[in-house]
Formats: sequence, structure tokens, C-alpha cells
Amino acid sequence: MSAKEPGTRPVWLNTPLYAFDIPRELVSSLVLRQNEEEVAPSEMKPSSQVSAPPVETVSSAPRIGAPACSMCPGCGSFDNVQQQRSHFRSLWHRYNLVVKQHHIQMPSAAASVPLVSREELDQMCATLEDDDESPDELTALLRRLDLSSHDTSQEAENHARTVKIMSDALRSPIWWYETSKAAEVHLEQTQLGIYRDVLHAAAPPDAKPSTYLASLSTPRLTMRPGTYGWSGKRVQGTQHVGRAMQMHVLDGQGLFPHETGDESLDSDSDWDMSTDDSDSSVALSSDEEDSSRTAAPLPPLRLWTFIMMGGGHFAIATVALNLHVMPQSERAKARGAKPQRSVLVVAHKTFHRYTTRRKQGGAQSAQDATGRHAKSAGANLRRYGEAQLTKDIHTLLGHRRWRDLIERSEHVWIRTSMRSAHGVLWHWPGHDTSPLDAKQAQGALSHIPIATQRPTIGEIMRCFFELVRVKVAHLTPEDLAAQDDAHRHAMARALRVSDAQQHQQQRLPARPARPVRQDAKETHIRERWERLVTMVRRGKLDALVNFIQRHNNMLQETLTADTSLPAYASAQAIDAPLPLWWRESQARGSMVPTNLLQLAAASDQADIVHFLLVEERADPTLPVAAALPNHRTAYDLCTSKSTRAVFRRLMAEQPTWCRWDEMGPGGARVPSALTAEMEEAQSSKTRHRRAAMRDKMREREAKAEVKPADTPPAPAPVSTLGHLWQRLGGSAPAEDASLSDDMRRRIEREKRARAAEARMQRNKS
Repeated sequence: MSAKEPGTRPVWLNTPLYAFDIPRELVSSLVLRQNEEEVAPSEMKPSSQVSAPPVETVSSAPRIGAPACSMCPGCGSFDNVQQQRSHFRSLWHRYNLVVKQHHIQMPSAAASVPLVSREELDQMCATLEDDDESPDELTALLRRLDLSSHDTSQEAENHARTVKIMSDALRSPIWWYETSKAAEVHLEQTQLGIYRDVLHAAAPPDAKPSTYLASLSTPRLTMRPGTYGWSGKRVQGTQHVGRAMQMHVLDGQGLFPHETGDESLDSDSDWDMSTDDSDSSVALSSDEEDSSRTAAPLPPLRLWTFIMMGGGHFAIATVALNLHVMPQSERAKARGAKPQRSVLVVAHKTFHRYTTRRKQGGAQSAQDATGRHAKSAGANLRRYGEAQLTKDIHTLLGHRRWRDLIERSEHVWIRTSMRSAHGVLWHWPGHDTSPLDAKQAQGALSHIPIATQRPTIGEIMRCFFELVRVKVAHLTPEDLAAQDDAHRHAMARALRVSDAQQHQQQRLPARPARPVRQDAKETHIRERWERLVTMVRRGKLDALVNFIQRHNNMLQETLTADTSLPAYASAQAIDAPLPLWWRESQARGSMVPTNLLQLAAASDQADIVHFLLVEERADPTLPVAAALPNHRTAYDLCTSKSTRAVFRRLMAEQPTWCRWDEMGPGGARVPSALTAEMEEAQSSKTRHRRAAMRDKMREREAKAEVKPADTPPAPAPVSTLGHLWQRLGGSAPAEDASLSDDMRRRIEREKRARAAEARMQRNKS
């Protein structure tokens, strides 16, 4: 979209406009810009007759209150949402809704009047009030139109909800103003935009939209550093954020207590807050003290508080909305220098705790809420950091000075998630109350409507400057007309999409019923069964004995309640089948244990198996339910030789307890018995085999020691003529090329002597 710069630039646009310092003559000339739809809603075409919209290239135009109803001819925009809802419940809107639903060809609004007027509907309602045979006035209206009776109350509610959603979605976050041609100040082809949330935050709760701009008017501050104990120093970390606004960020320490006239508050070195104690204020000279005594009183300070929290970082700052302009000297005025503008930060504080794992995101408490409770040292440090962060925030917000600042702030801006803020910023546990609870109840607390980064004092001031900066656009009438057309097409497209979604939802099958929530008793029983399974799997025999003695009734109740297994009908309480919900959760194969004996065998717990078979007389012939119709028992679930040996020993010691060697139904499927003689023979055989293996190893090592050492190969003869000649491009000359013949022979004899001594040493060893 093209934008043309006006020929003459207004003097107010030479520097970025500050929302709370707009010139009064400009404020009186600004009017809220409305598109054609809001001015003449009756001329808007119905959604079913709008052609395919082009691709959107501009944002939707701002609006006040609720948009006009596109279905009812002659209906203008509403002042608030309550009026819009009342209109959707009226008979006039329901009549137009039924007409559109039955596809009645309505005459053009410019050529004729509607089939039924509002006055006729009022007369019908008065007539129907005395008629007991007509319970619904809409039914009588349908009879007059010769239509079938159809209740459309649900459709009307859906349409009202759809229109509300569309108006909220297509509503621009910025309200655009322009100067009227008849005003005192007229800016040609210039539009000024202000965030909608800023206007609502600055205006009183019962203010009308027409007075929003007037509520932005704020008196300036013109004192010099040293006045009222104010040092005028800049806040660290904010040097780069004020460049776009051509403003500085100054520390307002010392101004707020003087302005309120309250008694001095206790200073605390741990908190970075303003104080009016004489020890912490900047020392003033005698001239400055005299000027501070005779200085004019400060105008009322308007305050906003910003709170940002995330990733273990916390930042809070109270900012004065009054623009501070440094007084200029006569020389500076003659030179034409621009006055130095700045914003005062009354108090600020930032701190950080280790609560989030690097490159992972999310707090440790959110990770623990998923069921994965990590036990590492880093996880414990993050849990400790979260607890300390919550404690630090409670201590900070509970401080008397911060409570006063938040209470005197007109609005509080929050940047955090609702889950992490609950119990930390507001709704504190216990008897203490957060200072933000009152702001939340008054509606003076809202989220920052722009994207933010890590919570720091610099980020808070960046968000502040973004909110209070007045956006300036230079659009021609053609550009504005194209913007209005795009807005109408977006409304029509959103309505068609909403209708299509409603029809699609009507065709979808009904959602399955939600599972019944377990009561406390059922949850307690499940927890007991899970503890019992854990004891058996981990081999905690003593705990298992105590549990069975205390909760034998639970096993008996489970055995009586489960009638799906006929083989367990005459079983004992110790043979009670495990709950069906547990077996379904463990159904990874066909051999899921059915009772405690099978679970102990599958977990390779020989002591638990021996206890259940001998002490509790568990039945080893009961089948595995998951393997039916094949007959499988606890012996088939054993995973080690030691556990299978328990069954085989009992088969030899107690052959009359059950049919141990039977492979069919009713048998334990133990292949053979294991007597003491058999175990002794197996152990003796194992000992002999290991002794024979050790003897073979000793013989092999002895043969390796007796074997003579290999004689080293004879060294290759060394040529003595290598120093006499060398081929062109051949190898490098030998190292002893420069030695005489006698010297080389002596070195050769020494090498042979050392080799002989080495051979003699190896033979001796």
C-alpha cells in the first residue's frame, strides 16, 4: 500500500509524540476515524452476497464498542456489548435471522421497505401477550410469512456469539485518530494511532470513548537535579531503549515521598527502591538546598507499575507518566536546541533464580507435574530456586513501600503466565494478601499487549516506550478506502467461515461420554494394589507379610467381585486375581501375570515364590488368564533356574499338594522333581568339571614356560662402501659416512658384544 508524505510537516511531528504529552490544541482537533461500515451499516451487503475477498494487506480499522449488525437493515453500531446482546435477543433480529435461514429474497433497502417493520412487530407482541394459545411470538410471525414453525433461539445465540468473536478478532489493537477539516488544527493526510489498552488504562472506569484523549493529558515535570533530594542520575541498562523516543530514563529516587508528603519509610539496602532518608539522598550544596526549599510544588504524579516474570527472572518497576523536560537556559533557547525530555522511574528491582534447564525451557515444577519427577542434583537446585524465587517475590511485594507504589498506581501491567502467577503474584496461600489482588478486583491489571523478551529493567522501559509512543501514518484517501474495503471483506469471510464451521459441527457425531471420575475410595484401593505389586516385584518379603496380614479383606473382596475367570471361583484369598485395570495397563504380551504367585515367578523372586507356596499355600495350578485357552501356569513365567528350582523341590518334598507334572488343565506343568541327592550330584559334577578346567589351565601355562625363546634373526650385513658412491637422486647417505674405517669397525664390535650379552641374559632367565 502506498503512502504519501504530506508537503509540510507539522511542528509536533519533529520529535516522536508521547501519548501523555500531546498538545492540547491537537487533542481538541482529533476525532476517531471510522470506516464506511460504521457510518452507514445499512449499505453493507449481506455475507452471502459478498464476492470473494482479495488478500488482506492492511490491518482492520479500529472501532468503539461493538460493531453493527449486518443482518438487520438500518442497525447502527452499538455503544457497548450489552446493547449488542440485547439486540440479538430481540424479535426484530430473530425475524431477520429466520428470513435469511429460509433464503427469502429480500427487496433492496434502497428500493423498498422490509416485509415486516419494527412497529408491526411491536403490535404483534402486544396482541400475543393476551393470547394464551400462542406461547411464542416467533411462531405467529412464521405463520404470517407462511413458513413452517421453527425454533431459532439456539441459532440466534450462536450467531450472537459468532459476531462477538469476529468483532474481537478483527478489532485492531490500535485506535487511529485524524483531524477534522473544520478543526483549528488540521493535519493533511496524517493519522495518529494509540494502543487501545493504553486508552482504557489511562481513562477512568466510567469514561466515554470520546473523553479518552482528554484523560491522557498529564502535567509536565520541570525541576532540576538537586531539587527535592532528586539526583537526576540515569538508570543503568536503559541507555539504548530511549533512542527511538529521543528520551532518557532517569532514576526518580526522592521524588515520590516528597510528592505524597507521607512520613519517611524504612530504608532497606537489599531492595533497589527510592527512599527519603537523609543518609541515602544525595548531598546538596547550600544553594541547592535553598532552591529546594523555594521550589514550586510538584504536580500530581501519575504512576504505572510493570511486572515481568519468566525463566527464573523477575523485574518490577514503577514509572511516572509525567514527562520531565529539563529547563533550558537563555543561550540554549537562542541557539534553538531541543529540550531534553526524560521519563522518571520511581522504583525498580530485578533478580534471578535458577529455575529452568538450559535449552529446555519450562519450570521444574511444570516438568514434575507431568509425572517425571527427576532426582538429579540439577533438578533439586531448580526446585530450590523456584521456592526461593517465590519467597523473594512475596517479600518484595509485601514490603510497605512497594505496597504503597502499587496501590497508588493507576494501572499494573503484567507479563507472565496465569499458571505461574497464581500463588506468586496474587492469591497467596495463607493469611497474607498480595497488593495485586485489589488491582485485579478493580480491573486495573492487564497483560502487556506486545511481545516481550527476558525480564529486565531495560525490557520494561522498552515496552513502556512502545506503549506510549503515538504511531504516525500518512495515508491518502485512496489508501483509506482500500483499507475499509479490506476490512469489510475480512468481516464477510470470517462470517462465511463461521457458518461453515457451525454446519460441520452439526454433522459430526456426538462426542463420547467422558470417563467417570474415580471416587476417593477407588483411588485408595488402586494405590494399595500398586504398593502390593511393587513389594512383590522388588522382593520385599517382610513388607509383603505385613501387608497380607493387614489387608486380607481386600484380597477376598477382589476375589468375590471378579467373576470373569471361572478357574478362580474356588480359589483362596491369596490366589485372588490382580485387578483388571492393572492387567490391561500391563498388556504388552500374552503372558501377563494373573495372581501374586505368577507375578513373583515372572519377577524372578525365589524367596517370594517359596513364601507364597509354603506359608500361604498358593495354588500353582491356576492358569494365566492372558494365555487362555492355552494352559500356562506360574512355572511357565519363571525367568531363572533358581525360581524354577523352588517348584521342583516342592514337587519332590510335597508330591501330594497338587498334580505337579500334569501338563493339561488342573496341573502345575512342572516337568520333573528336584531331590537333595540330585542337587548334590549336580553340584559335585560342577565341582569336578571346574577342577578339571583348572588343571588344564595349569598344564597349558607350564608348557608355555618350558618352551625355549625364539632366537632373534641375524642382523643384515652392513655395507662399507656406501660412503664411496651415491647414485644421482638415490637415498640419503648413512649416518656414519663421515667416520673412518677403524671407527666403524670399533662400533660394529660393540654392537655385537651388547647383542651377545642380551642373549645370555635371556637364557639365564
